Amino acid sequence: MALINEILARRMAMPAYDTQLWTFMARANGRNLRNISDDALQERLNRIDRNIQYLDSSVTPRDDLPAERGWLSPWWWLRIRHWTVLEFEHRGLTPGPTPTIPALPALASDFKGVVAGGRKLLVRISAKVWSLELLQRGRLRFAPATSYRDAALGGARADDEMSKAYHRPGQVLKITGPRGEFITPIGDVEFATIRSIERRGVLYDVPYWLCSFSSDLDPRLFTEFPSGHLDGDACLVIFDPMAFVQRALPHLIQAAPRATKKLFPIEYFDLYHPAEKRLSLLIAKEMPYAYQREMRFALDPEGGSPLAGGDALFVEIGSIEDIAAVYAPFGAKLAGTGPDSFLA
Repeated sequence: MALINEILARRMAMPAYDTQLWTFMARANGRNLRNISDDALQERLNRIDRNIQYLDSSVTPRDDLPAERGWLSPWWWLRIRHWTVLEFEHRGLTPGPTPTIPALPALASDFKGVVAGGRKLLVRISAKVWSLELLQRGRLRFAPATSYRDAALGGARADDEMSKAYHRPGQVLKITGPRGEFITPIGDVEFATIRSIERRGVLYDVPYWLCSFSSDLDPRLFTEFPSGHLDGDACLVIFDPMAFVQRALPHLIQAAPRATKKLFPIEYFDLYHPAEKRLSLLIAKEMPYAYQREMRFALDPEGGSPLAGGDALFVEIGSIEDIAAVYAPFGAKLAGTGPDSFLA
């Protein structure tokens, strides 16, 4: 049985799987997906099922979170999946098969991150040579957020980190014209939050810099983030994130004294069913990226002078071999402290 079907069968047997309530909510809220194409609707279902297979690997304390708590709740995913399937039914269509993700291999207990109900970790997948540099020299690379607009980075990395938006169907909105007349928009209306400033009629980016980690070790992510390096890839696992931040801060203060410095989890949202609170550009990402479970280390000059002349900023904080280790994709430790393998 495909992993998605196993997960759905397990969840359907639980009381919180309440399709009657979700259907009532969909009818009350209207068809938020009515304007997207059939192909886009199938792609949306593909992305939802992909994330469910990455995130819903076992019973965790997150099972008690109601759907209203957002992406960390398994019921949030199952609810937006149900709403997506309802739109297929409205159109008289049958959903196509969605991609199957292999099950998460059994991990040693020290490697279960917070989303899996375990401990606080920081995990970064990259080329083996870069992982060893970070372990042995503490070499951190903070990339300008604008650089992620480059589609050549691939689907897992590329995103517009300077703008976040949600959509509302034009049929439920009315725009007032200059003479007080009502105008019904055609298609969806996008409401965007943009990190820019206007000067003499021209919008300029207000940049920030970031270095991304994951809160959880998931060996399946090696296929999502290939570096293409001839020496292959590896993952760095930091077992004491607080000590890591404490070591990094003095060096970051020296390298970027006027920038704010924050390490925080990303909040993922559904652009067709957004939460009521305002989107924060630094913190928010669209739902398809949730499988990454990103922890973001951000440096924000807040409109001040750009870091590193606008290029990537490199900072060395010294060896972290006493609180971290580098592991090969098949589980074996290559260097550092910690268990000999991340596999159980």
